[in-house]
Amino acid sequence: MADIDPWGDVELGNYSEKMDKFGIEPIEEIEERLPDHRFIRRGIIFGHRDLDELLDARDEGDDFAMITGIMPSGVFHFGHKCVVDQIKMYQEMGAEITIAAADIEAYNTRNMSLEEARELVVEEYLKNYVALGIDLENIDFYFQSQAGNDHLAKAAMFGRYLTQNEMEATYGNADPAKMSSAQVQYADILRPQFSENGGSKPTVVPVGIDQDPHIRLTREVARKYRDQEFVKPASTYNKFMRGLQGGKMSSSKPKSYIALTDSVEEAKEKIDQAKTGGKDSLEEHREKGADVEEDMVFELLAFHLIKDDEELERIRREYSSGEMLSGELKQIAKEKIEEFLTEHQRKREEASEEVEQYIEENFDFN
Repeated sequence: MADIDPWGDVELGNYSEKMDKFGIEPIEEIEERLPDHRFIRRGIIFGHRDLDELLDARDEGDDFAMITGIMPSGVFHFGHKCVVDQIKMYQEMGAEITIAAADIEAYNTRNMSLEEARELVVEEYLKNYVALGIDLENIDFYFQSQAGNDHLAKAAMFGRYLTQNEMEATYGNADPAKMSSAQVQYADILRPQFSENGGSKPTVVPVGIDQDPHIRLTREVARKYRDQEFVKPASTYNKFMRGLQGGKMSSSKPKSYIALTDSVEEAKEKIDQAKTGGKDSLEEHREKGADVEEDMVFELLAFHLIKDDEELERIRREYSSGEMLSGELKQIAKEKIEEFLTEHQRKREEASEEVEQYIEENFDFN
């Protein structure tokens, strides 16, 4: 059985163990070369593979790219927002941005129709992406099913460069639907380097550790492919946000996440019900303080709702010392979430017509 299943439930936990096993380097080694982003400063992006080569290209004024995907798995929540924040970071660095909507993968691995997958991409993802500041006109956005003959032909041809043993060792099995989807993903990852997109160039894929099997085998394809030169794709790895109840955040468990379309009242109620690191009694809490690392409300603040490091550190200090109570922490989060959702949902409403027009003008699903 494979150590990581990219189609299964996200496994939280021992990142350092997987870094050692799969040759992922600590991000701290190149931190000074990266933008001053809270995900870097706070260790949310914790590892990389070959990112220094992409940074060399940036520093020398050469082309470089970032590719990411949209897996339509349900409503768009704060766990998904991590990807958008990284798209914006790389775009500000000067990267060419590619976003693949994985409707073929959703069809093959999640029992969705293409129509259902596309509707989710548009309604739950693109409208939120635009509201969060992504300009669709300045990126290469496509649906896998609409990627074009050259793209899908390469996906099929890439199968020549991998063996069944490699597939089974990496993924745990060689299920035909999953392997077909995986090969399309290899084409997605290498698409910024296709000749029609300017040819070979350093390309980074920001992912969670669960997607590393795809990265490793794409790098094998890039190494072995002879009809065109590819640079082996780089990757960065970000921690997963945990669910509000602790454990995994899952689209099938609404209480585990705050969706960006939740009402302010719904979001506040979920915060009230969230797992905290506070102690059971007031006396014990004042004496021992909170376990901040096991507090899901603090995690929400650290990932998304507080951008100022000094403010976050003050909250951490007061909460861990027992000076601040869990209820007070939740009140901070509720005020921040109301401010964020009110503004975001206004922008999302403004983005709706723009996204629908963009889809109508650029895609023909008939």
